[in-house]
Amino acid sequence: MGDSEQFVKNLIGDVRQLLRAPATLVKAEREWSLSTICAVIDARNAAPQVVTTHVGTINSVLVASSALDSPLLQAFLKRARESDPEHALSEFLDSSDAEAFTEIYERYREEREEKGHAVWSVGDSAAFVAKSREAWNDRELACVAVTPGPTAKTHGVLTFSLPLDWLS
Repeated sequence: MGDSEQFVKNLIGDVRQLLRAPATLVKAEREWSLSTICAVIDARNAAPQVVTTHVGTINSVLVASSALDSPLLQAFLKRARESDPEHALSEFLDSSDAEAFTEIYERYREEREEKGHAVWSVGDSAAFVAKSREAWNDRELACVAVTPGPTAKTHGVLTFSLPLDWLS
């Protein structure tokens, strides 16, 4: 069993009771729509919190960034985690992709100032919406877990679904 799988297993043990209410709401739905219920689990603290929301408004609970979908920005963020962030910034500003990087990095900074620190990308959010439809068809509750990252300033995002009959 992988680290993510074990983390989810332990997390579900901690929040199963809190997932019963959203599971009951999903069970009562006659068809999937953007109003379908999903659960957001913030597992970054010792006591995980569960927020029930609609699939179509997931980004009102989890801040999404369109800039994070850029492979160039993803490469920069990976490099910044692996080395000194200032050094990584200098590297990217001096690279052959400097102009494109500057544009996407500025958009990322503007989004961060306007909305706060993004939890995931707009692409990740759209993929979750599609995944929630599959979960609904399989009679499962779609879930997003925001997990602690390798450092205090980072986090991870896991998406999964759980059988409604098991939860309710």
